[in-house]
Order: sequence, then C-alpha cells, then structure tokens
Amino acid sequence: MLVIDDSDIARDEASRVLRAAGYHVVALPSPLGATQAIVRHHARVVVVDIFMPTIRGDRLLTLFRKNQRLGHLGVILMSGHSERELEGLQLDVPADAVLSKRHLDRLPALVKRLAARER
Repeated sequence: MLVIDDSDIARDEASRVLRAAGYHVVALPSPLGATQAIVRHHARVVVVDIFMPTIRGDRLLTLFRKNQRLGHLGVILMSGHSERELEGLQLDVPADAVLSKRHLDRLPALVKRLAARER
C-alpha cells in the first residue's frame, strides 16, 4: 500500500487508518519516487492526494495507466474537498475510488474492494 500526500497530517492519518486495518503502508510526501516505491514494495493499491503542488493526483494516475508495470494498480484519489465538490471534476476513476479526507474511516473498506477488483 502506498500513500502519497503533501500534507503531513493527512498522510499520517491515512497511513494510521490503513495500518490499524492491517495493511503494510509506505508513505511519500510527493510523487517523486512513487514508481520506485510501488515496484520495490509490490504495492497493489495507491492512495493519492488529488491536489498536490507538483502534479495533480489524477494526472499521476494517467501516468501510472500508461506504464505497463503500473497499469494494474488500484488507485484511490483523495482530497480535503467534500465529495460534492469533487463531483464536478472529470476524474478517470470509478466514483467509488474518490474519497474526501473527511471520511478516512471509509478508506480500509475502499482499499479492500479495490484490491479485490484488481486481482
């Protein structure tokens, strides 16, 4: 499991919630090194902040999809915005793969569902 978020607080909280659910979590403060971390740790699901200063999470997802080694990943896009605010964005993920950081308690169930889908 890889969590990428430029916010220390959000990254730590998402990691804590996932670890409490029994997942091994690697966390990065930016997308730099994400490909290497995914390959090294055999990540199957990546949780990515949508609005990061270096690259938006949905654009990072597009790069993953174009890479043969990473196209299989389950990706959850999360944001500090509410789900209602996120509905207007054109994101290339299923609606159930977008999560407001206000509802991180839903993250383990979403990861489980995505991991099962990606098998």
